[in-house]
Amino acid sequence: MLTAPELTLLLLAVVIGLGSVFVWMVWEIEQTMSRPHRKGGRIG
Repeated sequence: MLTAPELTLLLLAVVIGLGSVFVWMVWEIEQTMSRPHRKGGRIG
């Protein structure tokens, strides 16, 4: 059985991993969505 500090570190590692994957997915989607709009010469 894992001790409390080990469980805390494991949970922290899982949260950081999932968070980084989520941020990466949002970044990729944002890059994909912004590519067609650059032809107009406007940002946003």
